[in-house]
Amino acid sequence: MSKQIILNIPQDEVLPDEIQNSSPERMILLLKLGNESLKTAEKKFAEFSQKEIYKKVEEEKKEEMKKLEYELILQREREKIGKEKMEEIYENQIRQLEKKMEMQKSQLRNLEGDNREKIQMEIDKVREKYDLLLSEKEKQVDKINDNYEKLVMNSNKTAKEKGDDGEKSFHDYTDTFKDFKGFEIVDMHTQGGQGDFHLFFEEFDILVDAKNYKEKVPKSQRDKIKRDLLKNEHIHFAWLVSLNTKIDKFDKAPIMYEWINTKQCIVYINNLMEYEDPSKILRIAWFNCKELFKMTEEVTTDLNELTNLREMQFKTNDKIKDLRKSIRELNTNMNITKNIIQSMDDKLREMLEIEKNEMVESSFSLFDSWWSENIEIKENKKLISTDIWNNYKNQNKELIKEFELTNEKFKQFIKTKVPMNSLREISKKGAYEIQDIDWKNKTKEIEKMEIELIVEAKPKKKIIKTKNGDHITSDYV
Repeated sequence: MSKQIILNIPQDEVLPDEIQNSSPERMILLLKLGNESLKTAEKKFAEFSQKEIYKKVEEEKKEEMKKLEYELILQREREKIGKEKMEEIYENQIRQLEKKMEMQKSQLRNLEGDNREKIQMEIDKVREKYDLLLSEKEKQVDKINDNYEKLVMNSNKTAKEKGDDGEKSFHDYTDTFKDFKGFEIVDMHTQGGQGDFHLFFEEFDILVDAKNYKEKVPKSQRDKIKRDLLKNEHIHFAWLVSLNTKIDKFDKAPIMYEWINTKQCIVYINNLMEYEDPSKILRIAWFNCKELFKMTEEVTTDLNELTNLREMQFKTNDKIKDLRKSIRELNTNMNITKNIIQSMDDKLREMLEIEKNEMVESSFSLFDSWWSENIEIKENKKLISTDIWNNYKNQNKELIKEFELTNEKFKQFIKTKVPMNSLREISKKGAYEIQDIDWKNKTKEIEKMEIELIVEAKPKKKIIKTKNGDHITSDYV
């Protein structure tokens, strides 16, 4: 918001158009600046104020009058001097005094004019100073508005359009080489593997790739320009120019260099448009390339072997880098494979464990009926798991063969039939001594065995044939 004030100025004064068309903010600034400037000028030239000037003139006039009176007194005392001579002298003195008075008045007028001019000059200087400040501020505001409009326009542009803008900007900067011998620029961005531009000079040629990124130029772009330069063996230098950002790994200085062999070098130029004069940076890069080119040209033929060794070293370094990359990828794949195998192993182990448990549980029914018939609980008795298994194996050979029963399955079954505190391991193979159990039909078997032994012990008769044809019987045991 603004408010109106009434200012009175002389009738014959005309205000400049700049003041009449000024904004409220500009108007208040002009008033404040003018007021401050006027105060300063008045203070500076206060010693030359009108009153003091008149006062000074009056004092000088009084001094002159005193001198004149003194002279008149002297003249009166000179009685010998004639009356005409006295009048003449008096008139001369009057004329001199009038001349002095006229000169003092002229000086006073000049002094007033000089003071007025000095004050006006000081006011004009201050006004010019603040007009300049206002102009600079307006330029800054216009620049901010232009940047904002460009930002809005750039945000709506495609990546290709931004790339074209970057190439156009670089193309404009290359005008700085127009006076160089043999200079020519050729647009190559439509041809793959050739960069954006080729700069031709009398001494050497340059392959250029211009980037208009919002973030750092990545490693992939460095690898790309390296491949492009190697394809063009006749070109000695390649420039990777980042217009608005830095280049990854090569951002320690505005311009950095990387030799890829003994004759070809990549020049990295960071944030070109950040500098006040981008063309100057390009010229510096060119002159540096010129010196490097001279150094490579001065190499004698006696260093061919060293050159070959260096080229071999570059190639070996590249191969080592590729091998390291392959090894890292191989290690990654091996780790992934190991993890997959470990996961499969765990799942297979779980499946086998489940199947084993199911097989063991399915075998329990085959053991259960035999156990009930042959084993009973009896305190202070004990049996060995191996003996029980052997007994079962002798009695159930067909079942063992058909269902693939083993001693381990049988021991698992025993653990389900007796308390765990009744088991005591007695051998490394896993045989158990089982407390408080015994054979159920052990006594009957012993009695049966004794009866069989008695029957077998009865004498048998033997028939013997004699010479007479008679048969004789005899007993034998």
